[in-house]
Amino acid sequence: MGKYDEYEKEELLKIIQQQENELKYKKYGLVWDAEREPEQVVLDCENSLPILKHITSKTIHTCTDEDNILIEGDNYHALSVLNYTHKEKIDIIYIDPPYNTGSKDFIYNDRYVDKEDGYRHSKWLNFMEKRLNLAKELLNKTGVIFLSIDDNEVYQLKLLCDKVFSQKQYVGTLIWEKKKKGSHLNNSITNIKEYVLVYCKDEKHFTGLVGETSINRETYPCVNPGNAIGKRLFKKGIPSKYKEKNFILKKGEVISAGNMSLILHTDLVIENSILKEDLILESEWRYSQDALTEYAEKGELYITNKLYFRRIVVDPRNKQLKDLLPRIEYQTIIEQQEKLIRELKKYEDEKDDYLIEILSNELESLNNQSYESLDTYNLFNDGWGSNEDGDIELRDFFGSKVFDYPKPSKLIAKLIASTRNKEAIVLDFMAGTGTTAQAVLELNKIDNGNRKFIVCTNNENNICTNVTYPRIQKVINGYKVRGNGKDILGLTTNLQYFKTDLLKKSNNRHQTKLNLTNKCAEMLCVKENIFNLLKSEDDYKIYASHDHTKYLCIYFNTIDDSFDAFINELKSMDAKKLIYIFSDDLNVDKEPFKEIADCSIEAIPQKILDIYKQLIKMNIPIKPTTIFTDLAKAKKRIFIEKEKDDGASKLRIVLEKIIQKIAQNSGIAILKPNGKEETVENLNNTLKHNGVFSKVTWQENQTYMAIGNHAAHGDYDEYDLKQVENFYRYTRSLIDGFTIG
Repeated sequence: MGKYDEYEKEELLKIIQQQENELKYKKYGLVWDAEREPEQVVLDCENSLPILKHITSKTIHTCTDEDNILIEGDNYHALSVLNYTHKEKIDIIYIDPPYNTGSKDFIYNDRYVDKEDGYRHSKWLNFMEKRLNLAKELLNKTGVIFLSIDDNEVYQLKLLCDKVFSQKQYVGTLIWEKKKKGSHLNNSITNIKEYVLVYCKDEKHFTGLVGETSINRETYPCVNPGNAIGKRLFKKGIPSKYKEKNFILKKGEVISAGNMSLILHTDLVIENSILKEDLILESEWRYSQDALTEYAEKGELYITNKLYFRRIVVDPRNKQLKDLLPRIEYQTIIEQQEKLIRELKKYEDEKDDYLIEILSNELESLNNQSYESLDTYNLFNDGWGSNEDGDIELRDFFGSKVFDYPKPSKLIAKLIASTRNKEAIVLDFMAGTGTTAQAVLELNKIDNGNRKFIVCTNNENNICTNVTYPRIQKVINGYKVRGNGKDILGLTTNLQYFKTDLLKKSNNRHQTKLNLTNKCAEMLCVKENIFNLLKSEDDYKIYASHDHTKYLCIYFNTIDDSFDAFINELKSMDAKKLIYIFSDDLNVDKEPFKEIADCSIEAIPQKILDIYKQLIKMNIPIKPTTIFTDLAKAKKRIFIEKEKDDGASKLRIVLEKIIQKIAQNSGIAILKPNGKEETVENLNNTLKHNGVFSKVTWQENQTYMAIGNHAAHGDYDEYDLKQVENFYRYTRSLIDGFTIG
């Protein structure tokens, strides 16, 4: 029996009309079937509020640094919480989403999506779009997202990301070799490549990615949008370490910096080893102006008459080495010594005292080492890893296969390193076995970075409790490799473990706010990265950072007898105090805190509720049932009770929802980029501009919205009941014409 055999004629005509409308009004891009089975985890957020539960028994604490975060639960709920705690705070996102192969790798509404499912790709796109919408809000203006994918969905994902992030933010597609060769057992084509799509949050602030070149000159994936002819400014005052303390090069001269040719647009004047005047150079730059300025301020850029750039690279033994030009590549201690000696001889011939000093120090340091080889974790010289490497990593932890096709930590580490941000907050909301967490921690060890991770995964087949958490635990605490018994030392850092939960909304708005306030302490801990509970009373809680330089202070109640005790606690703290206090709105009376030094004060929970409301508008389509419910109320007031003012006011609400619904069906966002709701007037104009509304429909919408608006304010009486009846008939015609319901 066919899918539509039992449908009535009117139902079939509605489906045809809806599909024709979608095809007519959607422009070039990705068009997929509307969501016929909405995700329950998304719908849950209409009547419940996502919150976090702190699982303190799984805390790992080894130092006073800020903490990393592991969240167990559905990633939609986790991303909803993070939209409050980390909005525009994330530097790097990496995800390895389900590839939707049809082989039990993608679950939608608790059911595997197989190859025979006619809506397989549509379900995947709906699933991904909602999460990418939430993730986009988390990236800061310099942020970047990496998305691993294979041939099954790479083309759909590219167009989807163009829609979510826009084509302007597309940085590039990296190709990753997941294995060296295919099977020889059959004649089928075997894919040995996968892809990493790269998008930035804002191309105006994105500083590019830096790749690496291996010993055999193979170029690893590298994307640098700033790599174009342009000018760079160096402020006066930069130290020069060149042997001549004073020299001048005239404007127009061409000088070199390694393999770069630079044109002087101003005189290069060095006096007493200091850059005397501002210097402007033109070249095909590898680094942005901001990056070069940062290096100069740190003293990592030295002006000479050859303009050498001192750069820091990392060897596999996790010891920083100064990288000279041309770059020195190492394989073993012996080769490293030999190459250092050759470089030393070359600079001795040139009588370059400064570079001789650096090389001599490096050689002396190297001679004191006793390592036999440098191939244990050669991050920058030894490829990007393969699925086999990922499998070996997991077997080292658990002794057997625990996951199909895990990514190698080296791949993710290199992607993260390519941003050059050693202080990055890295998010993976499809964390699986926890590879991203391991990559962040090991990369920090290699280059002395201070990155932090937030990883989220569900507990399907106990993956979080049995794989993700134990893996991170072993990386931090150290472990013995299964099989050869080799001891691996732990890495000093901290971890906090949370689970997502849902708080049921109350019918009473005030009660909902009180309930959320009493349950949001964990969210505030994540927001401020403060987790040590010092004091817990009925009406307030106080937390301290590990080094006691910051305190998180939360007052849950309206002003009560306990408030004086809370104030006295604040007065006793000689450090920064982050104060959150209950309010029915966004306002807090700051008068009681006037004697509290070094504090910030913020109202809760209205900001959380506002963000959750925006997310509902963003990801949950307007339900036709609400339109018809309001329309029925308006009909009763107009045609039975003959109440034109209240009837027109109710119809205004119906018309707004109809226009919003038509906009959603036409692929037009009903939220502004800042998350606030777009005005119905602007949506009406956009729908006319896009050809969805005719000029007549657009004008009638304006007219009837004006009537409804004046009726709501009671300041307009130039219309009669007959006009309001026509208003009702018009809204019905819009519903029928655009097949709503």
